[in-house]
Amino acid sequence: MSIVYIKTAVSVALGLLLIGLLWQRSTLTALLQRAGTWVLDGCWIALRLVPFLATYIVLGYQPQSDVATFYYPIGMSALEGGIPYRDVYSCYSPLFGYWLAPFLSLWSDMRMVVLAMMIVEGLAVRLTFHHYQTQETMGQRLFRGVFYYFLPLPFVMCVFSGQEDVILWLFALLAIPLMQSRPFLAGLVLGLGMLATKAVFILLLIPVWLLTLRNVKFAAWFTAGLVTVGLPVALFIFWKAGLLFLDQQSHEGDYLKAPNWRSILNPFLNDGMRSAVGIWKWGGLILTLLIMLQGVWRIHTTRSNWRYQDYLPFIYILTYSAMSVLQQNAISNYAYLFMLPLVFTMTDFRRLWFCVGLIGFNILAAIHPSLWWRLGMPYYDRLSALANPTAALEYSIEILIFIGFIYYAIQAMNALRRPKPVAQAEPYAV
Repeated sequence: MSIVYIKTAVSVALGLLLIGLLWQRSTLTALLQRAGTWVLDGCWIALRLVPFLATYIVLGYQPQSDVATFYYPIGMSALEGGIPYRDVYSCYSPLFGYWLAPFLSLWSDMRMVVLAMMIVEGLAVRLTFHHYQTQETMGQRLFRGVFYYFLPLPFVMCVFSGQEDVILWLFALLAIPLMQSRPFLAGLVLGLGMLATKAVFILLLIPVWLLTLRNVKFAAWFTAGLVTVGLPVALFIFWKAGLLFLDQQSHEGDYLKAPNWRSILNPFLNDGMRSAVGIWKWGGLILTLLIMLQGVWRIHTTRSNWRYQDYLPFIYILTYSAMSVLQQNAISNYAYLFMLPLVFTMTDFRRLWFCVGLIGFNILAAIHPSLWWRLGMPYYDRLSALANPTAALEYSIEILIFIGFIYYAIQAMNALRRPKPVAQAEPYAV
């Protein structure tokens, strides 16, 4: 349980520091206005690179969890010319290991995977800052970047866990300059994103593709880009690995994890409902798609002038927060998927309780995966099981995180009612 105590201490400490940042926001914003964008690089060094060096080089710890179980073996297999799914078990997209391979060629160590994920996150922060500069001052925008770097969930998921989730947002950002007038290239980029991340990226591709149908010619070129990069890879993998790429990724949906609606409802279900794994898995996916389609319909009918850049953060947050609620294998790590766009496009620092709630959500989401794992991945099948204080505490954390996911999904849907998209200020040097 030592890792749980460490993550708890670090998360609470970062939460308290964030309260201090909010208290001194006006002063800090004025200082940041004069400092310049190098502050983002300084935060990455101070809050990512230095903790990485302290944890893995000075103290000698080794990455665990997904890095050891999935990322490193998949990356090393790709480095050695292996075929995903056939030569190594993978619940990720076909090219996931191949973008890790160049990093591992420099240092064949699990710690290099964590460093690669940190670099990905740093790029995502920079691009988010570049593309989502509203009519705030430069200091106000930089405060968002500083606030994000101090958040407990991104810190823990990036430095301690080496999670890859933010790369989905990075690929979505890379398509922004292409979606206005170069649909084929945009399709190539987003198609590559689907092939290089994980299957849930398609949940973002579906609404984006549907919204391109407003312009038939644009949609045709966009689809051509997707097919150009996707079809050859799919055919090659099918030739070499058969249907393993579908089986292994689909099988991940059978695992029962927490927190999500299944874990929350489980104490109230009968044995028949608990055993209906397929209904929960596919039913959750269908409901996620329906919620996402509601967001698409709202954009299509009331925000027809919104560009990809305008609707992207909200449809992204809506889709993945809904997925986190409704998929039976969802865990609180998934909040890392949308934390960066949430901070930059949906957080009003004048709303104190929203910010305090966001900090609290981050602390709980950062701690829960390790706590749940070390408690034996409990799934409570009766209410009397919650009489145990430890079980009651863990289940209470599940409920609070679950409520947080629902709240952010609702906020993202409400954001689609805005009369204007996120405004873009004069471009700063990035």
